[in-house]
Amino acid sequence: MSPLARNSPASLRIALRRTPKQTRGFGLHHLKEHTEHHNMPFGYADKRKFGAKYAGAAVTFFSVPFIAVGYQLRKSSGAV
Repeated sequence: MSPLARNSPASLRIALRRTPKQTRGFGLHHLKEHTEHHNMPFGYADKRKFGAKYAGAAVTFFSVPFIAVGYQLRKSSGAV
C-alpha cells in the first residue's frame, strides 16, 4: 500500500490548506531580508588579477601529474 493511500483524506485536505506561514522552514535564515554573503576564501573584485591567479593555479594543477609521470619514467630508466 502506498504511503499516500494510508493517509486519510481529511489529513490530506488539512495539509493542502496550510499557508506558507504554517509550514516549517529550514531554520537557516532567521531574517527574511537578503544579505550579501562573503564566504569565498579569496577576493575577486579585480577581475584581471583574479583571472591571472586562476589561470596560474589551473596550469599548475593540470601539470602536476605530467611532471610526476616524467619523474617516475626518468627514475625507472636510471635504475637499470
